[in-house]
Amino acid sequence: MCVDLLQKNRFFKLVCGAGNEDVESVKRHVFVYAKAGCKVFDLSAKKEILESAKEGAELSGMKNIHYCISVGIKGDPHISKAGINNSLCLKCGNCARNCPNNAICLPNIIDEKKCIGCGLCTKKCPSGAISMCEKDTDIKEVLPDLVKNGADILELHIMGHDKKDLDYKWKLINECNPQLTSICVDRKNMGNDEILKCISKMIEPRKPYTTIIQADGVPMSGGEDNYKTTLQAVAMAEIIQNANLPVYIVLSGGTNSKTMELCHQCGIYPNGVAIGSWARKIVKPYLSLPDFWRNTEAQDRAVELASSLIQTNFNPPLK
Repeated sequence: MCVDLLQKNRFFKLVCGAGNEDVESVKRHVFVYAKAGCKVFDLSAKKEILESAKEGAELSGMKNIHYCISVGIKGDPHISKAGINNSLCLKCGNCARNCPNNAICLPNIIDEKKCIGCGLCTKKCPSGAISMCEKDTDIKEVLPDLVKNGADILELHIMGHDKKDLDYKWKLINECNPQLTSICVDRKNMGNDEILKCISKMIEPRKPYTTIIQADGVPMSGGEDNYKTTLQAVAMAEIIQNANLPVYIVLSGGTNSKTMELCHQCGIYPNGVAIGSWARKIVKPYLSLPDFWRNTEAQDRAVELASSLIQTNFNPPLK
C-alpha cells in the first residue's frame, strides 16, 4: 500500500509528466524505474497513458506498483503546450536543442504528445516565436474510469489562480474516492500564509493522513544535480512541516540526488520524494535508443542509474 511507503519514508515517485502523452516514453520509463525499485508513478490523465504504464510495469516483472494521476487548474504550466509562430521563427534550432523531451522537430514542428509544458523553449527562443497555450480538458468523465482501472492516487496541481476551477476539480477528485489524494503546491501565486490557509480548507473534510502535500520548489526545474536546484523544494517542505498538518509530505520541483541529504541537514523529514526532470534526464541516453527493447546492456545501465537515484532518496531520517 502507498500508505506503508509514506509511513516508512520510502515513497519515491517517478514523475513521467502531467503533460506527457507519449505512450512509448511512459512505458520505457516505468519499465526501468520499476525494475530499479520505484513503486509509484505520476501520469497524465489519459487512459492510454495509464495502460502504457501498466504494460511497462508488467514487462519489468515487479509487483505492487501504484499510479498517481495528475491534473492541473487553469494557469498551471503542467497543462500547457508550446506553439511556434512560423512568421517569427528563425529556424535557429535553439528550441529543439534545449527541449528536454525531444518534442520539437526542425524546422518548426512541435509534438504535443511529448511536450510537457516546461517552457524552456520559450526562454531559449531569440525571436519570441514560441508561446505557451493551455490545453485543459474536462476530467469529469476521465477520472472515475482511471480510478476503476488502477489509479490509487489523484493529484491536483494548484499552481494557478482560478479558484472556481480549483474547487470544481478538487470536488471531482474527492468524489472519485481514491486511496489517497495529493495537493501539489508552490509559492508562485500564493504566499506562505495563503498556501496554508488553502491547504487547510481543502483537507478539512478529509480523514487525517489520507492526503499528500507535494511541496513543489520550482516546477519542472530539476535539470541539474546540485543543492541550489533542490533548495526551494526543501524550503517549501519546511513550511508544510512547521504547520503540523495531518498530511504526508513529499518533495518535488527541482528534486534530485541531493534532496534528501539537504532535507536532513535542514531538519526536514519528509515522507518521500517525487523526481521528474532529473530522473528522466539521467536515463535519457539509454531510453532514447531505437533498439532499447532488444538492448539489454542499455536497459541494465539505465536501471543501475535509476536505482542509485532511488536509494539516495531512501535514506532514513536521521532522528
